[in-house]
Amino acid sequence: MKKSARRSSREGYARIAKEEESEETRRLILQVAQQLFMEYGYRAVTTRQIADACGLTQPALYHYFADKEALYLAMAREELARIRGVLERIARRSEPVPERLRRLASYLLTTTRHDLALMLHDIRYELSAEVRAQLHALFEESLIAPIAAVFSEGLEQGLLRSPDEGGVDARMAAYLFMSLMSRFVVWGRETLPAVTESRRETLASEQAALLVRVLLYGLAR
Repeated sequence: MKKSARRSSREGYARIAKEEESEETRRLILQVAQQLFMEYGYRAVTTRQIADACGLTQPALYHYFADKEALYLAMAREELARIRGVLERIARRSEPVPERLRRLASYLLTTTRHDLALMLHDIRYELSAEVRAQLHALFEESLIAPIAAVFSEGLEQGLLRSPDEGGVDARMAAYLFMSLMSRFVVWGRETLPAVTESRRETLASEQAALLVRVLLYGLAR
């Protein structure tokens, strides 16, 4: 009985160690994939490049992810979960609605501009309809929902016009916010690499303030 118990214990430890090693490998693959996909885009990166950078063979990589799309989806899911966490923390701050919206815009433009620009391009042009649909749902949960929560407070406080008053609901307001944001994201991807880091941050802050000002108060006198 004692030998059997010791054998069972050793087998249990070995199984746990193997599972931990497997999870570490999976994390490494996702980390490397994120770096390569966000630098070069979906089309330019191959699973062989990712496997080589991880010190793995392609068959070993496919043990964790069925194909490049599955790997990209897993990478995007983790990246969007990280962004969602930050957006939700900003949304919960005890600050006026316009200031929280400015913080949301500033974070997205300062920290995630390049990643979002590439993701938006890849989702639109490179991925299958099935994966595209899954990523759209993830964008809804990760970006639209936290932003809509802030607009919902604005509606409750009477800061914003309701749909009955010629305004829009919180979800539509969040989509309008992201629509303006996407234009700044694409513009920044094309132009900001040519400026210094400090200037890039200043421009992002100015753009965030402009976005919120135009969205909340319009262009009319």
